[in-house]
Amino acid sequence: MTIDKIKRSDVIKIMNWCKRNVGVNWRRHYFPDLEWHTDRDVNWDCGDYDFEDNLITLYKGSHRSVIELISTIIHEWQHYLQSSKKYYEYADQYTYDKNPFEKQANYIADKYKYQCKKDLFR
Repeated sequence: MTIDKIKRSDVIKIMNWCKRNVGVNWRRHYFPDLEWHTDRDVNWDCGDYDFEDNLITLYKGSHRSVIELISTIIHEWQHYLQSSKKYYEYADQYTYDKNPFEKQANYIADKYKYQCKKDLFR
């Protein structure tokens, strides 16, 4: 499957995979919502997690491949699992690249992205 063929329903499948394989934040009362942008000519970040709204926002047009999109979803899912209080403390203390929660999210995304693709998009 190519990035052009990815639909919102595929992203929901990836998020459900994350529930089963990456974990659930039991401190929250519901799973994160999804905001899915398909614009191609806008250069946004790849994705974002909003702690206050419990919302994962993804920008399809910023991804070059399915594996990159999967990595972003797992990365943002990891933020959903993290403490918002601690995240903001780290954000005040560190640059983005040195933030321990960003490093952890990148590590988890790198660890699981190929397994997710194998499980869902053979």
